[in-house]
Amino acid sequence: MHEFDVIVLGGGTAGTAAAKTAAQNGARTVMFNDGELGGLCILRGCMPTKTLLHAAHLKHEAEHHRTPGIGRQPLAADFQAVMENKEIKVTRFKRAKISGIESGGYTVIDARAHFIGKDTVEANGETYRFTKGAVIAVGSSVVEPPIPGLAETPYWTSDDVLSLTELPESVAVIGSGAIGLELAQFLARMGTRVELISRRPVFADYGPAVAEEMAGSLNDEPNLNSHAPGTPVAIRQQGTGIIVEVEKANGTEVVQAQHLLVATGRRAAVEGLGLEQAGVELERGRVKTGADMRTTNPKIFVAGDATGDRQLLHVANWEGTTAGIGASGAEEIPPVEQRLHMEVVFTDPPLASIGMTEEAARKAGEQVLTAEARLAQTGRAITMDVAHGVMRLVAKADTGEILGAQILGPRADDIIHAVSTLMYYHGTAQDMLSMPWYHPTISEVLLSLAREIEAQTA
Repeated sequence: MHEFDVIVLGGGTAGTAAAKTAAQNGARTVMFNDGELGGLCILRGCMPTKTLLHAAHLKHEAEHHRTPGIGRQPLAADFQAVMENKEIKVTRFKRAKISGIESGGYTVIDARAHFIGKDTVEANGETYRFTKGAVIAVGSSVVEPPIPGLAETPYWTSDDVLSLTELPESVAVIGSGAIGLELAQFLARMGTRVELISRRPVFADYGPAVAEEMAGSLNDEPNLNSHAPGTPVAIRQQGTGIIVEVEKANGTEVVQAQHLLVATGRRAAVEGLGLEQAGVELERGRVKTGADMRTTNPKIFVAGDATGDRQLLHVANWEGTTAGIGASGAEEIPPVEQRLHMEVVFTDPPLASIGMTEEAARKAGEQVLTAEARLAQTGRAITMDVAHGVMRLVAKADTGEILGAQILGPRADDIIHAVSTLMYYHGTAQDMLSMPWYHPTISEVLLSLAREIEAQTA
């Protein structure tokens, strides 16, 4: 029996944050990680996909920009070189991550551990006991949707796309979340014919204006055909390709492609962890937990993708830190921030959202005011020949406090942090009006929205 103060299951973003925090709090800590170190974001997620998207967006801009007087022509693309560049970047990021792990002050064991008791795990035939606490940070796995015929049909996941060595002729993509949409646009802009299948309009959760502007943007993609909204009801292999039957409001469409990419989300990879042995309860496939990340076993915490909830790197860092503090035996555990829920999809144009949409705010019982601007009608966007985009603000009706923002347009992934900073301090539309905004910028559209909110409160 090996004994540690803290045991961490999983070596991704949340697991390393938890292990480092526990070690910094003086706990003798061990982290179990089976397979390659680095975490999903670095190895097969955020960083490699952004590298690929950057290349695809450069190619598309040169071929399809809207500025008069500047030539447009097809650019040669060396797909193998693009993928090799991605691997070089991943290796660099991985090296930096492992360096941080090696200096983290905790033990790392290459194995997948599972619980065999309320304070004990087993790995590689060895038994380990924790005296203070444990953290479940085992990440997530791909969800296979229950579509008739899918289980019998060969298909790709995002991991397969990131391992390609040749550009496919055509791909049907099921799913229009961040993963599906980003990879669909990457492949389309590199030259693949992409058939995008989504049960709902793309970005429908962010309001009708955002969905409408994104639909217009997708319609402008020469190699991408959107079948949204449309429900895939049957899939089968035909020859060397695949066929997807898509049920739409006006009938059934038959979509054909060489390959199939399934990108319908990820779920917590908690199977086989022996959670019942540890007294950790699940609810609808998710580990029961509160804002302090404590599970139904008061000594065991959960963090990152393993929660099955907000599967984002910055959230994993928050949760991992909180879980590490709790597992190390601290009396006061800072709750994970819930109000500033931020999301970004790195398409072109990118989408960024923070806080609540108008619909979510009203469902929460808030009386709200909203303001909206289509970017194609705003100053700096006009100078940049922007065709599609929108900004929205949601604020409390009585105080003008900003409750949320949705931005679809150039640099949205960076601009959203201006709203995040303001919301962190419970800022209002009036506070926005008191801040300096440089002209001409895309960001200053927020100023005009604040004026509109403030006018409604008068």
